[in-house]
Amino acid sequence: MALSCFSACCSVDTSKKPVALGASRDSPKALNAKEDSKGFGGTSGSEAGGGEADQQGSSFQAQGGRRRGSQIQRNISQGKEGPPEATPEPCSDAVGATASLQASAESLVRDVRSIEGITGAAECEFFYVGVSVSEKPPRKALAIIEPVFDEKICESSVAVGDIPQARAKLAAEQGIAIACRKGKKPEQPNQDNYFFCQTKRFRLCCVADGHGEFGHWVSHLAARAMLRLLLLELAGAEGLPQDDVVAQMFDLVHNAIKYDADWEGFDVALSGTTLSVAIIDRKSQQVLVAWTGDSRCVCARATGGAGSASRPSSPSSPPSPTNSSKANVELVAATADHKPQDPEERRRIIGSGGEVVRLQNDLPHRVFCRGKEAPGLAMSRALGDLMAHSVGVMHVPSFRRFVLEADACLLCCSDGVWEFIKNAEAIKPLMALGRARVAEAVNALALEARNRWLREEGGMLTDDITAIAIWGAPPVACPEPGARVRAEPKIGAQCDAGRARRSLFRGGSLGTCEGRD
Repeated sequence: MALSCFSACCSVDTSKKPVALGASRDSPKALNAKEDSKGFGGTSGSEAGGGEADQQGSSFQAQGGRRRGSQIQRNISQGKEGPPEATPEPCSDAVGATASLQASAESLVRDVRSIEGITGAAECEFFYVGVSVSEKPPRKALAIIEPVFDEKICESSVAVGDIPQARAKLAAEQGIAIACRKGKKPEQPNQDNYFFCQTKRFRLCCVADGHGEFGHWVSHLAARAMLRLLLLELAGAEGLPQDDVVAQMFDLVHNAIKYDADWEGFDVALSGTTLSVAIIDRKSQQVLVAWTGDSRCVCARATGGAGSASRPSSPSSPPSPTNSSKANVELVAATADHKPQDPEERRRIIGSGGEVVRLQNDLPHRVFCRGKEAPGLAMSRALGDLMAHSVGVMHVPSFRRFVLEADACLLCCSDGVWEFIKNAEAIKPLMALGRARVAEAVNALALEARNRWLREEGGMLTDDITAIAIWGAPPVACPEPGARVRAEPKIGAQCDAGRARRSLFRGGSLGTCEGRD
């Protein structure tokens, strides 16, 4: 039933079928699922987002990632027990900056070992953080592998058994829904990761799409580290952070990945992750989106028809193809995928000793070391991917700022969605079903993405699929600086990642996940 709205709004685009590759640039072979979708053997999105990639923050990277006056450097915890120091790579700024980055990366890695370390003393109303690997050593051997299309295991501010009900309430009362499903990839973990967190002043969400042999570990660490840094930076903040401060966060996360990879024995030369982060100021309704890679974020508003937020569909009635097609949608903002064929990105890569090549029978352009057959990365910016970084790939984010009004919806997805679904196709059913049925719309989007993968790949494989939808809301009243505020209850119990798997759509009011393998 949930798919009927998609059938009315969307037609299948088969022009971007992924073409499989092997290890040779001259003789492509079958898709090596172990390498996942972004490294050599991956595919490009069906809609790159268009335009030259944003170059904001490049001067910041040249400074070694150090900025004075940031809340981050003041708040990173110090003096905790942890692994011995690793030798940092030289920074172009100064020895002092090198030591500062090293200390920050080490402290950050220690902090995110536990959910308490991530949230610290932050007044989180609630949060969800995906889990890909065990935090108990040896972490390298303990990847979590859910059944195909099962919801990703998460840690949360609510007890394990209360997660389905809490998410149903989140969707019904606040218009927020999350789906993170494992793809059809034999014996491999879900390499997507995410978080959603709400404080009195801010809403925070993230999508991280890992690739390569250890992509699940990279995306796991990246999501946790970014949430930690955001909560530190936004504690007591009266508005959104500046772009250069967020760029510093991306740099710290990248350095934490390098540091922990060395300590844990992960090889991240050919493994990395995208990272797309949205920060929503609940008082001003302003939004900042920062991203590296191709986990696209799209914001749109309904301008009339059945999907208008002022006239949401009834939760008790099934999706109507006729009503769905009447929703008029206005695009507010969209991120542009970081692709190596973009002129500015291409110039930087070639100038750094790399090549941008589109192979025979392949769709995406890929980054290679000049004269070599690696890394074959199908994006121009990512975290991790150390070999690609040596030839011009970087982790400096691009930025978009806009207003998320009460009749608008923000959709952030991994390219498990965007591979065969265009921006308008993805957002229109959300507008058609409205705020009250956001969980149903996100479920339908995930199912449609999965079905298109299966059709295009002959039923053999699908990518991991993540979608987070956040409807706007009227501005909230926030206490004035210095005002006395009643203390909030302590954050609830964390989930035990080793317990039985939880599915967002297993039982409860969210319904059954159709078409499960």
